[in-house]
Amino acid sequence: MRLFDITQAQHFCRPIPAHVPGTGQSLAGFHNNLHVTRLTEGSTYFDVHRISLLNAVERWILFGVADYRRALDMLIPSNAPWAHVTLYYSSFFAANAILGMFGIWVHFQRLVDVEQGTPNAQILRVARRVQSPSGYSGSHKVFWDLFYEGRTTIDPWVPTELQAATAPVNNDRVWQINARNDANYDMFSAFEGAILLDNSFNPKKLRSLSGPLSQQLDVTEGMLKLALYFAGFFGLNSFGYSGLAAGTRANMLRALVTKVPPALVSQSVLQDLLQ
Repeated sequence: MRLFDITQAQHFCRPIPAHVPGTGQSLAGFHNNLHVTRLTEGSTYFDVHRISLLNAVERWILFGVADYRRALDMLIPSNAPWAHVTLYYSSFFAANAILGMFGIWVHFQRLVDVEQGTPNAQILRVARRVQSPSGYSGSHKVFWDLFYEGRTTIDPWVPTELQAATAPVNNDRVWQINARNDANYDMFSAFEGAILLDNSFNPKKLRSLSGPLSQQLDVTEGMLKLALYFAGFFGLNSFGYSGLAAGTRANMLRALVTKVPPALVSQSVLQDLLQ
């Protein structure tokens, strides 16, 4: 897998000057009907892919920040497993955004990476088989293996204080997905996480978190900061939030992420469930 270098990525992420009808659609839907193996800059296929991917980058950032925000509301014992899962997806979205800005799109059995990075003559290649460099199976394990494989291109441009974000957790490329699976599917591990939170967490001190949940929080925060750093560095400006918000990315994120959720408990069947 090959990524753009920093200059090539900056060219790829240059602001989209105007919304063009017919572009900026579902990446998956576009590629499901695509029968070429090369996307050449200047072609309609390249333009549709680029705009769609840059819109996806913006949305990955939005949903990553939003999931991080909501995970903080779930730090009670009975929600500890889902807080972990939500933080995992926040990290996953941010990592997708980072790869996207460097020209990479990984989607189940589809991989788009860089064949030629020369600005104004860029070529992306489309593979319909995604292989894990380390031999992992499962779409998320393959994704993280590819993400950490690509860090050699990204790392020279990562600020010192965010270097840990691109390093595999515990030197294990699939730690995040394994820890998520434990919290989500293994009820013994899920309950152990609830007990740990109940026994050790001080709700007034976020850094009193411990165990895998604490590690996932740290990774997620670093990944989000890095995604936002590169979005700012590249001057990314697409139409990813069109229909929901307008303005600067910071203003749109504040408006969308901090929006007060509806208070619907009184209209639900919760009281019936608690009897």
